[in-house]
Amino acid sequence: MARKIDTRKTRETFVIITNGKKSEQNYFNLLKSYKSIYEVKVLFKNAAPTGLVHEAEQYTRDANQVWCVFDIDNTYSENQLIPAIREAKKNGIKIAYSNAAFEVWLISHFQKCDKYLNTTQLIDILNEYLKSQGCKFTYDKSDDDTLKNYFVPNYNIAINNAKIVYQKRVKEFREQFNAAKELPIWEWNSSTTIYLLVEAMKLSSH
Repeated sequence: MARKIDTRKTRETFVIITNGKKSEQNYFNLLKSYKSIYEVKVLFKNAAPTGLVHEAEQYTRDANQVWCVFDIDNTYSENQLIPAIREAKKNGIKIAYSNAAFEVWLISHFQKCDKYLNTTQLIDILNEYLKSQGCKFTYDKSDDDTLKNYFVPNYNIAINNAKIVYQKRVKEFREQFNAAKELPIWEWNSSTTIYLLVEAMKLSSH
């Protein structure tokens, strides 16, 4: 009898590359405790979006999925955003952005974040939330304990809230413009697609 060939995927690595050395890297490392079906690797690269994508290209051969995570910030005006998105698409790399900053994703853990907010306002909202939860500390992006206790356990809430806001922005845009146009994510403050990355990790709840 012919020997059966195992056709299951052998590449089970899930790579996340971010230029956020504190909040983003810490958050995803903490999220790994929820046991993805993949072996999750979180890497830091001090680079603009195009640099992150170039770094990511070396992992596509041996990983199941490769994601680049960054803030929109000034990347569009600096001509970094669109080239990074196009290069990523060409090489099968996925993008998870936050506009204007990763704190939009953190706020999504307890409420929808759908108003125009600058970084100071985002942090003010996070501090109010932490205070309401009895936390004695203010928001500190390098504080693992705050992320672990007040944000990461609510990642499913964040997925739902961020998805609602993003899909609303897409719907409004599609109703006004030709569907073939590039989505102007650089104009969508506040929005984030971190939820797509977290969904793709296929985590198991504790």
